[in-house]
Amino acid sequence: MEGSASAWALPHLANMGSNRATITTAAQFDTAFSRAFFDPDEQRAAERKITTLVQTTTTAAYATEFRTLLMSLDWNDAALKAQFYKGLHWHVKQQLAQKETQPQDLEELISAATRIDNVRRELEISRPPRENRPKPTAAATTSRTNSGTPRIDSDRLKADPNYVSEAERQR
Repeated sequence: MEGSASAWALPHLANMGSNRATITTAAQFDTAFSRAFFDPDEQRAAERKITTLVQTTTTAAYATEFRTLLMSLDWNDAALKAQFYKGLHWHVKQQLAQKETQPQDLEELISAATRIDNVRRELEISRPPRENRPKPTAAATTSRTNSGTPRIDSDRLKADPNYVSEAERQR
């Protein structure tokens, strides 16, 4: 035991069996400890967390957090599967949608999504950096066409705001 649980428990354990003890039995200790550290509304808290959970890193990390939260829930497999799918990264959803056979339960969905995400990340890592990618050929680049309007001598225009070019005078 460590942290705040230890700070709470050690004085009670030290006083157990003495006249100063407020908790005298192991059952009382268990009840008091539960009241101090467990959420009485654990299921609703887990429901709130699981419905806002989204994949921000790997699918494996998302699945681990999802499985941790589902331990406090009494949802059926279809609801859990739908909620897991909802929080997946869109790249993973896109690949799952292209599968010919769809996962039938939550565990199959987690396995398939994890495999897809692992492959996607491997491909991202192995892709050459932008600066090493082949550059487009000169023929593919578009050149500017002359629109027929002459360029304005900007230096002259700055010096004389009333300047009118020869081409404009001839119009």
